[in-house]
Amino acid sequence: MPLLTTLKPGELRVLKNGHETALAVGEGFVEITADRVSILTDMALGSEQIDERAAEQAVARAQAAMREDHSKEEVAAIQASLQKALAQLHVKRRRHS
Repeated sequence: MPLLTTLKPGELRVLKNGHETALAVGEGFVEITADRVSILTDMALGSEQIDERAAEQAVARAQAAMREDHSKEEVAAIQASLQKALAQLHVKRRRHS
């Protein structure tokens, strides 16, 4: 049965021809059909593409911003940025261990 659902920031592991690839992904959509999975996302980075220091700085900026007064829309954008940066750190650090 086909499925269309939303995608939240996190780690996406792809297994193709016996080779696994991990990607840090952002928000988006996933469509699952009988013969394929399609993903539309605003970010997809492999471990080698992630700047750990930049991601750590993005986390710190987002956490600092969350302590300030913002509109609901701004809070949602800050949370999305935080989730993306945390996803990058997760993938980068997991692949180094």
